[in-house]
Amino acid sequence: MRRSILLLLALLGALLLAACGQRLPTAEEIVERMEAARAATSDAHATVALDFTGPERAGRMVVEGWTQKTGATDAAGRPIARVRMEVREASEAAAVGSLIVSDGETFWIYNPAENTVITGEVGAMRDAAASTPAGPTTMLQDLIGQGLDAVQLEVLGTETVAGKNTWKVKVTPQPATREQLSLDGVIEGFLWVDAELALPLKATFDASDFGRGSVEALSLETNTGLSADLFRFTPPPGATVVRAEDLAARMRPRAASLDEARATVSFPLREPGYLPAGMALVEVRVAGADTVILNYAGSGGSVSVVQSSQEVGRDREPPAGSQVRAVTVRGADGTLITGADGQGSLLRWEEGGLRYVVAGALGANEAIKVAESLK
Repeated sequence: MRRSILLLLALLGALLLAACGQRLPTAEEIVERMEAARAATSDAHATVALDFTGPERAGRMVVEGWTQKTGATDAAGRPIARVRMEVREASEAAAVGSLIVSDGETFWIYNPAENTVITGEVGAMRDAAASTPAGPTTMLQDLIGQGLDAVQLEVLGTETVAGKNTWKVKVTPQPATREQLSLDGVIEGFLWVDAELALPLKATFDASDFGRGSVEALSLETNTGLSADLFRFTPPPGATVVRAEDLAARMRPRAASLDEARATVSFPLREPGYLPAGMALVEVRVAGADTVILNYAGSGGSVSVVQSSQEVGRDREPPAGSQVRAVTVRGADGTLITGADGQGSLLRWEEGGLRYVVAGALGANEAIKVAESLK
């Protein structure tokens, strides 16, 4: 399942779980009313439109979601909720019908295009989503989990969203939160809160070169008395069912020799014909049956060359102050991320149906030279 699907489903989940928050009120008053509304909400049902634009893809998705409190709490004292999210429309046709279901104890992630199901205990849901992969899905959840002290809020005024009066609130991470969660690329976000229900109806974010998007409720109803049966899932006939812990173990990189790596993957393994002076192969690692990582190191630094038939490199968060630009690599379109000091680079591109990444403590020109020399 592609990361974009799970990322946007996670954004919807954050919106639904938030539902379970004339003088303008202060930010603190809005937060207090949202907390009270969440405490008074036992279940919610929403249809949400999600639009996203990033360096490598853009699109739109309409998702229908339900959430219901179970009455139980986790080890940290947070309410445990049942969740169901289904993709109704999507710019990527293969995403339609994808869903995430959790009954509060067990979760299922279903990809109808591949007829596969990932399942496991709810505590492993985030790791399972990441291994499919969906690394960025945790960013918004982590930020929300930090609470009011983690963000700066500014009430800008009132606007109409979906025919309802809302408060428009600007949200920016506090400096300490940016550093803790590596959010240097996030510039700002906006939240529109229903003035009557004190529930979020719309959210937008702008992460500069790394992407921007919006989440807007097309419909929202609460406390309708949802059936617990809605949050159960039976894999369809013929579906491949994978346990989350087995998937994580299979995807964990393991040491191998070059010959073992070549025998594991179904594509020709390429090696760089050029390396910065003093560098040599120090390690080969294989992840699953479709990814090989060649690690090179020497007195002049280090570099990794990743080759995979799956998506790789997109879960790597750009370092603070980095620059992102489009480049041409071996005749293909690529993305180059360069560190603020110019000595760290991550270069990724697709070629012949395979994904490649060259990353390490080396300059942009050196990274491109390594990539161009693969044979």
